[in-house]
Formats: sequence, structure tokens, C-alpha cells
Amino acid sequence: MKVSHTIIINRPINDVFNFVTNLQNETRWQPEIKLVTLEGPLQAGSTFRELRVTFGRTYDWHFRITEFVPPHRITIDTISGTARYRGSRIFEAVGTSTKVTEIGELEMPRFLRLFDPLFSWLSRQPLRLAYGRLKRLLEQEVLAQELAADG
Repeated sequence: MKVSHTIIINRPINDVFNFVTNLQNETRWQPEIKLVTLEGPLQAGSTFRELRVTFGRTYDWHFRITEFVPPHRITIDTISGTARYRGSRIFEAVGTSTKVTEIGELEMPRFLRLFDPLFSWLSRQPLRLAYGRLKRLLEQEVLAQELAADG
């Protein structure tokens, strides 16, 4: 099952990349994620664990960061979990804003692959909501910082 989503965030690329790749922020903008634990420094080869609740079920995933190219890309791959996932978040400067694209593939267990189109459709809304939340969070922080600086 393939997933993808793109959004423009009105913040500079370094700000967006640094916020998104600080894995402790995952719980702030992705409500399904309950806990993230980075095992070592944030770099290619590092691993992290993620506790996620999706469709009412709790999943414990273990990932490896396979590519880390600040401020342009982070790619992860499953070490263990319910299903294999490989995905990238790609960051591109668009003027003073940042285009963020998430692309990935979730390999469902063989007996569930028949339902890939359904799962793909069901995953679109949570992904859209999460990235909308990220956009609001980052853009509102800018507004709050600007107001504080003016005050």
C-alpha cells in the first residue's frame, strides 16, 4: 500500500526540517503517535521506536533511519513491527516556504493485501489531518514569535 501527501508550510526549510526531524515532536502533530524513543543520535543508521494507535489498535514499531540529508530528506525503514514500512519525508524550499512531501509504502501481511485499496483510502484522512496540524502548529508558532517580538 502506497501513501503520499504534500503540503506547503509558510516557514523556511531549516525550521521545518529541524522541527519534523526532532522525533520528540511527532506526538505534537501526529495524534496517532503516543511515544517516540530515539536510540542514539539523529543520523543515518540510528534507530527509534514508535508507539502508535491506529484504528483503535496499538502498534509498536522499530525503525532505522536509512538516509538523513539535512535539510532535504529523512528516510526510514522498519526493523520490526506489524508490517514493513519504508518512507521518506522530502523538504524543498519554495521561496520563503517549504514543500514537504511524504512518500512511503506499507507492506501489509499477505492475507490483508486484498484490502490494500481500502487501507490506502482510509489512511489518507489521518495523513491529511496530521500534516494540516503540522502546518498550523509551525505557522502559528511564527505568528506567536512575531507578536512577542513586537510586544
